[in-house]
Amino acid sequence: MRLTGVQREVLEALLKLYEEKGRMVKSKEVATLLGKDEGTIRNVILSLKSLGLVTSKTGPTGGYAPTLKAYELAQRGTTLAISYGRVIIRDPESGGEIELIAVNVELIGLFSSGPVKAVITVAGPGKRVSERAPIRVESTPYPNIVLEGTVLKVNETPLPQILAEITRLSIIPNVPISKIMRRRLITIPSKASIKEAARILYTNGIRGAPITDDENNVIGFITTTDIAMLIAEGVSPSEPVEKFMRKNVFTINAEDTIMDAIRLMNSYNVGRLLVLGNKDKPVGIITRTDILRFIAGLR
Repeated sequence: MRLTGVQREVLEALLKLYEEKGRMVKSKEVATLLGKDEGTIRNVILSLKSLGLVTSKTGPTGGYAPTLKAYELAQRGTTLAISYGRVIIRDPESGGEIELIAVNVELIGLFSSGPVKAVITVAGPGKRVSERAPIRVESTPYPNIVLEGTVLKVNETPLPQILAEITRLSIIPNVPISKIMRRRLITIPSKASIKEAARILYTNGIRGAPITDDENNVIGFITTTDIAMLIAEGVSPSEPVEKFMRKNVFTINAEDTIMDAIRLMNSYNVGRLLVLGNKDKPVGIITRTDILRFIAGLR
């Protein structure tokens, strides 16, 4: 979209006043700032409105406000479009989450020196979204682009849009867990003592391992943090580990993807998952560290 010199000047003035005042801006205020006739300013604003760059409201508290499309146009740098995605926004006060569908995401200033921003067009009302709330966008289908940042503004017209400042951008490849999991599965017998469990974890340089019964079935899990807490609470190191193991074992299928593993880890708040193969038999383990190393290209 190309604007005339006067249109760009008026739009930039409107953006500046809107940021400073945090409310709808009067045409007279723009005219005063630019030292121009108010009638001329009003005509230019109307032309910007027809381009979808300005929205208006009548009445004593009314005026003009830039749309997120205006913010996008005012930015410098490369724009990258993402066609579809899942948006998760956390309410800073309640801690609850709002989930929306992104029908379009445009990254602005990706290769510029300034902050990267995203204009996210969502399906459904955006009025529930609070400014300064943490936001996460996951693109679909694969490859997954994950954006994390903070909500700056919410615009309900003409389409619900969210302007966010992006602080982290990750690309999660569509790779099955079987490609990066640890195939050497270290297990701890259920009859082993807490001290023996600690020795097995330390000797193998791992932070957690599944507990198996006499038939080699996985019946629980224990981590170095669990053992440290037991010792701090005065539990005897000679006690059998099966008395204190975690009975919930979080698993993932070997053919599930890295993104699936990340979602499960975040959902369960755990740092590792037991990987199951054919007939739901354990074939390995995947940890957050394994995923980070793979994504960072350290493998």
